[in-house]
Amino acid sequence: MANLQEKSGKNISSPLLVFSPHLDDAVFSCGELMARCPGASVATVFAAAPSGFPSLTGWDKACGFKSAQEAVFCRREEDLRALAVLKARPSWMDFCDDQYQASPSFAELSHAVDEILRIHATYAVLLPAGLFHADHLRLHDALLSLHARYSERTWIMYEDALYRRIPGLLQRRLATLHSAGFCATPLSMPQDMDARELKRQAVCCYASQVRALDKAANGHADACAPEGYWLLETGLASEGGAR
Repeated sequence: MANLQEKSGKNISSPLLVFSPHLDDAVFSCGELMARCPGASVATVFAAAPSGFPSLTGWDKACGFKSAQEAVFCRREEDLRALAVLKARPSWMDFCDDQYQASPSFAELSHAVDEILRIHATYAVLLPAGLFHADHLRLHDALLSLHARYSERTWIMYEDALYRRIPGLLQRRLATLHSAGFCATPLSMPQDMDARELKRQAVCCYASQVRALDKAANGHADACAPEGYWLLETGLASEGGAR
């Protein structure tokens, strides 16, 4: 059950369905919450090995891989170990990471995530804020397009770890949601050191990604910083309400 609260104090209680763009994003962004809520289902969308992709991307090279196929195989193994630490259940969808130049159409992606939503009918939906990376944005847009169809569900937007530190990105996302008629209410999560330690262990399971990230100036530290969540609902509160 999700252990989150609105500022009003209302509990958000449902099993979790976490949509993850890549094989690490759910844990980097939501690992502490998943540690507190065993049994979460994690649907990783861009998790397929490209067919016949001949070159080695800069990111895969930095991670220590020799081919795209090796990268996806090893990253799935890392994902299995990480989610086992958090007692979460993985599922991998058949779309390729943007770096492999084989992205799905909006219609294909929306249809696929709609299938996952229908299968997990009683789950709270966790979606990325869709910051910076094209795959994060694609997934955010596809899921948000289905909100009206499943408006009775609890929809929670999580802040994309690492990317949320880029100045202005999260603020622009919140402004865009407001313009589209969504209320984004901050959610709080009480501190739990045991859950934080489990997340740290899960993050370490993604050794290839941590290796590449730690070659950059900011490393992967944000993955272990406090997580950020927003309850998404349609309809804007009227201005100038009762005091």
